[in-house]
Amino acid sequence: MNRTSISNISVIINSKIGLLRDHTDYINDNSESWLNNINNQNRKESLIRKERCEICNSKEDYFEGHHIAGRKHDYRQVTACKSCHRWLSDKQKTWDKRWEKENLSENLRQAFFLQGLQDILILKSKKIEDFLEALGYSYTENISELLKRG
Repeated sequence: MNRTSISNISVIINSKIGLLRDHTDYINDNSESWLNNINNQNRKESLIRKERCEICNSKEDYFEGHHIAGRKHDYRQVTACKSCHRWLSDKQKTWDKRWEKENLSENLRQAFFLQGLQDILILKSKKIEDFLEALGYSYTENISELLKRG
């Protein structure tokens, strides 16, 4: 291979890497904004339904609000299609049994909110973006610590 060929391949490789980096930066920026909007949601905003499922991006006729930490623990919600909502609700039933109780400590409420975010990110990663799964699993240590504190 001559020097010109190697140079052309380098340009192609670096161009693709640049496009991937731009795409990843775009996804990271959007994910950061989306997660911050969820975290900073007030009660009134939690009742507003988006025009698409926030998990799989489908545009069905009917959407449901999914309480991230469970209705009795936090008012914050995401808009979910029936399929995504069912998966997330079924997943909540597998959480630490204290989730079923009311009037939990702030640590437990925070743990369940993070658990809900983790589930959302994992499901979203299965539906559209693989890198979100790693972000979802990154909450595991925080969840465990908060559950231990009770």
